[in-house]
Amino acid sequence: MQEIFLCSISNVRSGDCKEDCAYCTQSSHHQGAIKRYKFKDEKVVLQEARALRELGALGFCLVTSGRELDDEKCEYIARLAKAINQEELGLHLIACCGRADLDQLEFLRDAGIHSYNHNLETSQNFFPKICSTHTWEERFITCENALRAGLGLCSGGIFGLNESWEDRIEMLRA
Repeated sequence: MQEIFLCSISNVRSGDCKEDCAYCTQSSHHQGAIKRYKFKDEKVVLQEARALRELGALGFCLVTSGRELDDEKCEYIARLAKAINQEELGLHLIACCGRADLDQLEFLRDAGIHSYNHNLETSQNFFPKICSTHTWEERFITCENALRAGLGLCSGGIFGLNESWEDRIEMLRA
């Protein structure tokens, strides 16, 4: 028998990303009808965590818009992780905050983050057709850093961006 690991996300920082990823409503290059805010209030995130756990979620992903972790985002996510873990909800905490170096990911791990989500999105070959402000290689390095930091890694992609079957297979093999 297989188990289903139900996760939910909280978009704790929304909009105004400077990257030009063709698929993303968070990008300031697109006119997505989204709420834009710098950081969600910690009390709101804690309420979300409690409610989601009551509904059966086992994982909770803290998602921020933007290219990468900076000191401010890193501290904010660490604060949230510590506060959620103090609630003793038993949630598997995941962060999804863009490009990150090894030190940042170790800092988040030490603060109570269990896994890092960083999607490759598509194949290395097709990536320049959907984003010009960073590279697929940068994304891959972040995935490697998450594993080196001792975090679990959640990484995926998007099908239907006009990529070929070969591109899909290449992404899956990465």
